[in-house]
Amino acid sequence: MSWWWAGAIGAAKKKLEEDEAPRKHESVALIVGVTGIVGNSLAEILPLADTPGGPWKVYGVARRPRPSWNEDNPINYIRCDISDPDDAQAKLSTLTDITHLFYVYLGLTDPPRLKNCEAKWQNA
Repeated sequence: MSWWWAGAIGAAKKKLEEDEAPRKHESVALIVGVTGIVGNSLAEILPLADTPGGPWKVYGVARRPRPSWNEDNPINYIRCDISDPDDAQAKLSTLTDITHLFYVYLGLTDPPRLKNCEAKWQNA
């Protein structure tokens, strides 16, 4: 996977010279909701070298155990329920290098969305 627009519309791509050492992570992401559609996509894209600001160091947070289909993503997976203040404090307070926060959530408990999803599931 790569950035679809890299080079296509003038995006600058940084390349390492042959004698240049790999850069340290300038950008560090915390993705809350890493096992969802958007979160998982971010976790796949951000660590790539051609990602703007990349490659990124990525912490991924989700409530459930890390799924097997997510194990190949080069992220630091943290199982944490951020709605529990004690759990969040215990597991996230040590992360001091974060530069960007991505909070990606599909609110299926929101009544209009829930009703729409239930209708789609019944017709599937």
